[in-house]
Parts: sequence; C-alpha cells; structure tokens
Amino acid sequence: MEAVATSRVIVLTPGLAGSDGIAEVSRQYVALLADAMRATGGALEVWSLTDAVRPEGLDPAIGFRAAAGSRVRFAWWGLTCAAVGARTLVVGLHVHLLAVALPLLRRGARLAAVMYGIEVWKPLRRRERAALERAWCRIAISRHTVDRFHATHPELATAAVRVCHPGVPPVVPAGDRAIDGPYALIVGRMSAAERYKGHDALLDIWPRVRESVADARLVIAGDGDDRARLEAVARGAGLTGAVVFTGRVDAPTLAALYRDASAFVMPSAGEGFGLVYLEAMAAGTPCVARPGAPEEIITHGVDGVIVDPETDGGARLAAAIIRLLTDAHWRARLSAEAMATIRDRFSPEQTQACVRQALGLDEVGKLC
Repeated sequence: MEAVATSRVIVLTPGLAGSDGIAEVSRQYVALLADAMRATGGALEVWSLTDAVRPEGLDPAIGFRAAAGSRVRFAWWGLTCAAVGARTLVVGLHVHLLAVALPLLRRGARLAAVMYGIEVWKPLRRRERAALERAWCRIAISRHTVDRFHATHPELATAAVRVCHPGVPPVVPAGDRAIDGPYALIVGRMSAAERYKGHDALLDIWPRVRESVADARLVIAGDGDDRARLEAVARGAGLTGAVVFTGRVDAPTLAALYRDASAFVMPSAGEGFGLVYLEAMAAGTPCVARPGAPEEIITHGVDGVIVDPETDGGARLAAAIIRLLTDAHWRARLSAEAMATIRDRFSPEQTQACVRQALGLDEVGKLC
C-alpha cells in the first residue's frame, strides 16, 4: 500500500468508561493512537456512543464527543463531519458502529474495522457489510473470530483480516483478601441474551465440587439482567453460602479476587478472545476454559486447563476445579507459567506493536 501521511484519526467506540472487554480494548487503541498522533502533530478525535461525559484522565489534547446513548446524534456526526480526506483514518471499534463511517468514506477517508466475536458471527446488516467490504484494514482480536467470521460470511471469505490479540498491563498489588477460604472465580456480565459465559454449567457442577472440597466457594463477580435468575438457581440447588454474588466491584477489589482465587473458571462457549483470562493469568491465577478462542491464550496442562463441560456432564470440569483447589504444587506450577505467558505474549507493548503494524504506522506516523 502507498504510504499516506495521516493528519487526523477519528475513533468510533461504544464507550471508554466501561469495565467490559470492549471498553478496555478501546482504551488501548486510543492510547496507542494518541502516541502516534502526538509524535507527528496530528489530531485524534474520539466519538463515543454510550459515554455521557468526557472520561476522567483522558488526555485533554484528544477531541471527545459523547453521544450519551443517542444513536441519532452519533450518526449525525458522521453525516456532518467536514474536512475528511485521504489523510483521515477512521478506526471503528465495533461492527455495529461502522455504518456511521460510510459518509466519511465517501469523502475519501479510510476505515480500519476492529472485530471481536459474536457480533460478526451472525448475519450483518447491509450497511455494516458495506463498510466492512470497503474497509482499508480489518483487525480481529483472535484467529477464532476470523475463522467464524469467514464461515458465517463466505462472501467475505477473501477479505484479509489481521489478528492482534489484546494485552494486559502488569498487575498492581492489591489490598486485603476479599473472600476467605478456597474459591474459584468467574467474572463477566450476566445477560439473559448471552447465556454462554458458563455460569449455569458452574452452578450445575458445584455440588460435586463441594463433595470433595467441603468449604469451596464459587465467587461470581459482575452484574446483569440475568443475575436474579442465577441467584434463584443457586438457592434451588441448596448452594446458599457456597456461591457468592459480589455484583460489580471496583478495580482494587477485582485485583484481590483474581490474586486470591485458586482458579479462574469461565467455560464460555461464545468468547471472541477473553480478556478476563489474561487478567487472571497476570495475577498468577490458572484458568479453566473450554475449547475455542481461549486456546489462543491457554496451553492445556501448561498454564491452565482446557475442558469441554458438555462432553461428560461436567465431570472433567469439576475434576479440574477440585484439583486446583487441593493440589497446591500443581496450582503453583500453572501459576508461574501463566504469568510467563502474559509477560512473553500478551503485554500491552506487544499489542501496540501489532496494531501499529496492522495500521501501517511507522516511526514517522505514516499510514500505508
């Protein structure tokens, strides 16, 4: 591709202030693009769909627009944005936002589209497909996402996609222990529309875990519209006291939960990648996950465990959790390897290098 000096970058994001994985990836992209534009004197703007105010700590040199959830306002920015040309790069951080970029593309801007998982594993709307077809650069957070995207959209099977795994920063030492006794942890949104994270599978096998480890608890961090149902399932299974629903927690509390857990367990069937696995491993906590995207992070038996809970009624899932709760030597070995995996493969610097290369950002801030 021909090198083009870029004077302006517009980032389309669902939001920067959230605690979910997409918000974290958005923050990583904004940080690296801010560095690139700072080096060349270019301008960076962030258009956020869900944020209502400018996020605290955002570099004042970065332009920021908050739509406060208004899709009409968000779309209007795309229709009325002026001074767009080949030197403008639009970075779309969710496929559902890409239609906003179409007017900008008609005025000569270029589009880099970022794909996560389930949003591109089902039929796309016409304008989303049109934007992806016209994208100058496509980036996915995992090979698993690319494979499923191409399988779902054979008409786009020849569309080149670069894989750039997200990274995580070093774990900041946390405070006091948040939960007493041995426990396994799952962190994630509890949504009735997305019951793939594995909460139900864990509740199903927890009585079996307790038969071997009488004081073992399952700690469920997060919130959502499916929480009340899951709490009722736990009560109905006689697991009151054995399962702890923490709700949303702040960053220091979450760091402590990761650090002190015997295992991080999320047998999710729908992850495009799984940033929470990285967070747990960075804290030295071995992960138990099911086949799929987590296999790009976890090496079975080396730094974690990969097991399909549907093949044997959850027996191997329960066995893996029980062993991590009771075998301190094995847990310590997996813990050391997990931290090494994060250090060697998933640092923020490695993510930034991959994205910069995908976008063609060289040492003088050009896009090619």
